[in-house]
Amino acid sequence: MKRFVACYDISSDKDRLKVMRSFKREGFHSQLSFFELEAHSAQAVSEKVKGFLSGTDRLAVVRLSKRGKIKRIGSFFEGTEWVL
Repeated sequence: MKRFVACYDISSDKDRLKVMRSFKREGFHSQLSFFELEAHSAQAVSEKVKGFLSGTDRLAVVRLSKRGKIKRIGSFFEGTEWVL
């Protein structure tokens, strides 16, 4: 499994909720429209939700390297650094 970051901008509340629920089953909900996921490929991530996207919606899936790090800042994450 590889690690990915997925973020989206979806205009429909109904479709946005469907994408969020799908991604929540697969990974960590970091921000409002930002998830950290594990999957076999970026295409596998986008295939799960492409049926919920319209022509004006956007989805970005970025693969993290083995040494890729995400530094989280905020009261919940204070002082933690995660290597993905």
